Amino acid sequence: MPIIQVSTTLARSQIPVPFVRQTAQLLCKLFDKPMKSITVSINCDQLMFSGSDPDQQQPNKPIAVSTVRNIGQMTADSNRRATRELTKLFREQLAIGESEIKFVFIELSAENLGLNGQLKSDL
Repeated sequence: MPIIQVSTTLARSQIPVPFVRQTAQLLCKLFDKPMKSITVSINCDQLMFSGSDPDQQQPNKPIAVSTVRNIGQMTADSNRRATRELTKLFREQLAIGESEIKFVFIELSAENLGLNGQLKSDL
């Protein structure tokens, strides 16, 4: 049940139409899950600060911070692979510099995910 929430300074108009689907397909591959279990959310036009440019010399510099949640399969190796492959996708599709792409990985338990009006652990 991978869920990715992407917050970015990019405007909605700067997000290519195929990006959401490509992200979902990549999550399917990375976590070996079917497409029906993937959720992708893009929060555009976010006000963000990056420590890599503390003086705001580049005030319109694109930034993306993403939270990836999943039930199980959150190991250091899987997170390394996901970071590498998602960074490549973001760089290619969103033109965001590698130093401005960050990921937070959170492993969920089935008791902490609601779905179809009940907890995943109850399904």
